[in-house]
Amino acid sequence: MSSVLDVRATSNDNVSPKQATRPLRLAVIGCGPRGLQCLEAVSRNLSPAALANLEISVYEPCRTLGAGCVYDPRQPHVLRMNFASQHVDFWKTDSDSITPPSTSLIGWLVDHYPALAANDQYVPRAIVGEYLNECYAVVEGKLRGAQSYEVISRHVSRIRKLRSGWELTAGDNTKRVDVVVLTTGHEGFRRSSTLEQDESARFAFPVQENLSEQCVLPGSSVLVRGFGLTALDAILAMTEGRGGSFAQTDRSFEYRAGGREPKKITVYSRSGRPMLAKPTAAIEQVSDHFWARFREQLQAISPDPSTVNFHKDVFSVIQRAAAELLVQHGISVSEKDVADWYRSWSRYRMDSRSAYKAMRRSVMVSTGERPRDIAYALGESWRKLYPEIVTVVSHGGLNSLQWPKYQRIAAEMERIAFGPPADSLRRLLSLIRAGTVELTNQDDDLDATPFDSHIDAVIAAPNQISPNGPLASLLADGWVVRDETTGAIKVDAAGEAINSRSEERPGLYLFGRATEGWVVGNDTLSRTLHGHIEQWSTSLASRIPTLSKHE
Repeated sequence: MSSVLDVRATSNDNVSPKQATRPLRLAVIGCGPRGLQCLEAVSRNLSPAALANLEISVYEPCRTLGAGCVYDPRQPHVLRMNFASQHVDFWKTDSDSITPPSTSLIGWLVDHYPALAANDQYVPRAIVGEYLNECYAVVEGKLRGAQSYEVISRHVSRIRKLRSGWELTAGDNTKRVDVVVLTTGHEGFRRSSTLEQDESARFAFPVQENLSEQCVLPGSSVLVRGFGLTALDAILAMTEGRGGSFAQTDRSFEYRAGGREPKKITVYSRSGRPMLAKPTAAIEQVSDHFWARFREQLQAISPDPSTVNFHKDVFSVIQRAAAELLVQHGISVSEKDVADWYRSWSRYRMDSRSAYKAMRRSVMVSTGERPRDIAYALGESWRKLYPEIVTVVSHGGLNSLQWPKYQRIAAEMERIAFGPPADSLRRLLSLIRAGTVELTNQDDDLDATPFDSHIDAVIAAPNQISPNGPLASLLADGWVVRDETTGAIKVDAAGEAINSRSEERPGLYLFGRATEGWVVGNDTLSRTLHGHIEQWSTSLASRIPTLSKHE
């Protein structure tokens, strides 16, 4: 096999030319972590005979296969994970599987970055990208038994259905395949359409290009719109990433300017509410037996979306668990206290002083410097019971009245449960104290303030599909459909796209962000939360013998 576009191409010379079937042609579009998971599942779940009857084409324009844009090793090391190292193991495919310690991220760090090889380390995303790239190299080696394997370093702009199979267009290259797998993730990091009316705004990612000193001048005034993890990345890229440093003082950091950062970075968001620090493993300690009762309550919820009330049936369990968790630690709190705290947190826009205090308190709680509080307990309950929440909500589990209620709560719990590590928030707090970063209040007149640069730090929502990507053509042609309630692309339990043509599904699969809402919880490196890829890879073998070599 040969291809004018291949980065790496292999062929299997051991296949008999007299075999009764022609190879199945598989295209995997996108080879970030999700695409890599698909390739690994194929290498593990297909027999050598089935693999020998498979032609694999991988489309990925990013340089580092397995890492994709999010974990690009070229990004500065000041951009850190918000997922602790002990939870990252690419090879762990379900909660019961046991993998050698050496294959986990920590095991890999022992050989490559020994100073970071410990629990509770929130390592740079670039380093995780290196790990994923090495995992890719192992998987690629396992796929050498395929009839052929190629990597095409181009964007796929269109996917067109043929009478038999699919036609892919990538630049001036077209290719016919039988099965298409789409794992395009963030589609190259796109800005939110809610800010597209501001033509002067520069999107934050990739920070090494968009936030360089040539694009955002030293000594300039900068407005950052957004107050999530992307905003934090942008702030650190323009400060610590330009030579600034943080000196450890008693229980805090002190920022020392490098001289190349903006003079002032102003942060604006509609709610003003910050992300809270993730707790360290040291204060997370509680018997798994404690959570079993609450898991059972969530698992007992009826699968009928017409009967599920998200707040009453699901979030009340989370609030009850949070109250009992604090009681376990000797803190007298009722479920009503938790509900009242959450209502107060989520109802009003937070001013800059309150946001600063909330972040500072969460840092101290997360490291054990202050007693556990309701914010900690709610976040911990949401994290521990998240797999059960995913099961209730996914695949149309909520009706059109309940879905918006889930979305509002999930957005707040994202801030409370899935925020940055304490050290990252300490850095932000020190930048605020130094006057380099300023949080805005609701009554601040931003239009009257002249800023040299506007930075968009809000990533496109999952249902905001790129008009230049392959999903747009599939939607237009009816080969994928949106769920009317969530706006997400609908798939079945094996990830196969549900279409509007009332035909047998013709081998189109989607995994990851495009399905978010129909499948909840895609933005994670964990492979244990969803079983779609495992089901797909196991069923793939059944397609291989059915293809005549004359088709």
